[in-house]
Amino acid sequence: MTNHNILIVHAHPADFACDAAATMALHAERGDRVTSLVVSHGERHHMQWLHDQKLMPTHKQDSDLSKLNLTNYREFKKRETERIAEVLGISELIMLGWIDGQIYFEQEKIEQVSEVIRKVKPDIFITRLPNVLSESTHDDHPETARIALKGLRHAQDRVMEFDGVESYRGVKQVFHSLAGGEEVNNNGMLLPGITPDVWIDTSSVIEKKVHAIDQLVSQGYHGQTARRIVEARDGRWGMIAGSAYAEPFIRPYGLIYDSLPLTPRALNDVYQPTHKDFVDTPVNEIPSATPEVAYKLLP
Repeated sequence: MTNHNILIVHAHPADFACDAAATMALHAERGDRVTSLVVSHGERHHMQWLHDQKLMPTHKQDSDLSKLNLTNYREFKKRETERIAEVLGISELIMLGWIDGQIYFEQEKIEQVSEVIRKVKPDIFITRLPNVLSESTHDDHPETARIALKGLRHAQDRVMEFDGVESYRGVKQVFHSLAGGEEVNNNGMLLPGITPDVWIDTSSVIEKKVHAIDQLVSQGYHGQTARRIVEARDGRWGMIAGSAYAEPFIRPYGLIYDSLPLTPRALNDVYQPTHKDFVDTPVNEIPSATPEVAYKLLP
């Protein structure tokens, strides 16, 4: 089995836990190297922990709440991100510290991503869809995808004699991950709209994805919210794909084969009048993986 070197680019820590997270856990389990690049700390949105703290009586609030500032809140978010990486088995986590909500298509950012690409040397490159129409309220996601793709092109176009660095042209396949809602609600490739052309069965690692989302106390995603997210979204994707749970991807261009492809899964498929795909432990029964330290502003 050939091992891959994967680089996935996210706008925020929550995307790291929610988008393609189970697929990355699968690849980590099979021995692939997975590097996650999270460009911001996601410190300016979904601030559920802070909202809840302010509603509490003073004696129930975090004892360090009065010390809250941008620096230590970012550290709070960073620790969440590091725990997500540990849960998923990520080989390396890189955070760039861009300002949440102020991610714009700028040359400096493109060059930062390009530098990471030349350092990591991935053969698989993953980022969100660079589709502004799918993001009516938060454009960090498509903007990050645009920067990531331009960074890839930037890495490919370097000339040692001009730029003082070698180019990197080793990416063999680009995939776009989806957040849910952009894609058509069907597995038919001939339907109009955004249609995933790759589905990954994530049923065997769905507990890891739930536990990754459990780390996002800052956003209130832990506990029952994590289980609702996974059951409603990943479970729906599984129904579309034909498994208990799944994650969708889109390739930006078609592939060329030596002959018509047929996957081992398709070859081994046995006819069933009705697909009944279940896992041993439903996500609503997965025990919490939120540690006590996740609730504390300061370590």
